[in-house]
Amino acid sequence: MSSNQDKDKLSKLAEKWRNGTITEAEKIKFNNWYNSFDDTEFTVEEQGSRIDLEKSINEKIKDKLRLPKRRNSIRIYSILAVAATLVLTSGILIYLSFHTSLSPEKKPITQIASIIQPGGNKATLTLANGQKISLTDTSNGEIAEQSGIAITKTADGQLVYTIKKSSVVSAANQTTQFNTIETPVGGQYQINLPDGTKVWLNAASSLKYPAQFAAHQRKVELTGEGYFEVSKDKKRPFTVITDKQQVQVLGTHFNVNAYKEEQATKTTLLEGSVKVSNSVQQKQGNSKLLIPGEQSTLTQASFQVEKVDIENAVAWKNGYFTFADEDLEVSMRKLSRWYNVDISYQGKFDNISFGGTISRSKSLSEVIQILELTRKVKFKIEGRRIILMS
Repeated sequence: MSSNQDKDKLSKLAEKWRNGTITEAEKIKFNNWYNSFDDTEFTVEEQGSRIDLEKSINEKIKDKLRLPKRRNSIRIYSILAVAATLVLTSGILIYLSFHTSLSPEKKPITQIASIIQPGGNKATLTLANGQKISLTDTSNGEIAEQSGIAITKTADGQLVYTIKKSSVVSAANQTTQFNTIETPVGGQYQINLPDGTKVWLNAASSLKYPAQFAAHQRKVELTGEGYFEVSKDKKRPFTVITDKQQVQVLGTHFNVNAYKEEQATKTTLLEGSVKVSNSVQQKQGNSKLLIPGEQSTLTQASFQVEKVDIENAVAWKNGYFTFADEDLEVSMRKLSRWYNVDISYQGKFDNISFGGTISRSKSLSEVIQILELTRKVKFKIEGRRIILMS
């Protein structure tokens, strides 16, 4: 595709984003382009109008691409024009979503948290005998064997359970042994269970599971947030137990957000079907059957099901923060868990929310700079403490 075609196509997408008609697939095109600049710290400190901002971004992109200055540069500047449009409409999604403009005064962040990097593959495995294994530090390869099952750590941050062919294990004659994998704040991990089920754990989460599932059921216990791709087994339902609910499936893909500090427990279904039961209030209508694209929300006062954008629910697994016009404190807790920082507030923050998508691979300073462009809040950094000021 020529540069002119690129420019026309991307300009149309930019206009769609501004008027709110852009689709999720088109958003992904924006995000994919912007993420190619993840290794460049993007800072806007210039004063003046949006034209001044675009000029500044042009210069930053030109430096990034290391394009030589020359007289016959029509094609180069055509590419830069497209790039500037994309950064203005995708890289600063939140800035455009609120239709704000830069004030004439400079607004640098005086204390940049550039040393606070994003989280990564970090977890601790506790075996049934009490032995603790740091998956963050231990070498790759087989790290333990339990009931004839090998436990292996892979190079790409996975914990894999494999039944050894040479071992003959009778589930009926085995005492159930439970393992627990825990991710710290600033950590995430993937585990492949003995039945083939895959689980991704978000930061500050844990999963308790048997080293070998029973003959007629499969049960695990979750705190925090996890995304599940359950291996199909009609004879053995798979149940996820949290503090306030149970989710039962035969084989499907779904996400459960059950952080204790959040007011609601949310279960989002991507494939198949799940039955979500309220385990706190035993009364009629305490179970909901979800179909793909639906999310159940369980609070102290209600238990509801609605259609949602499933991409928002699993954005964390795919490497993004999404701020879907949610409460400010909910958004800040996402940052707190991923960057291992404390959040405090000075002033009033009623009816303030963010909207947009930011890569989780960015440093904390980059995220803060983008959020400050909204002119909704100011940030102050003190060590690993973030203070929000109205």
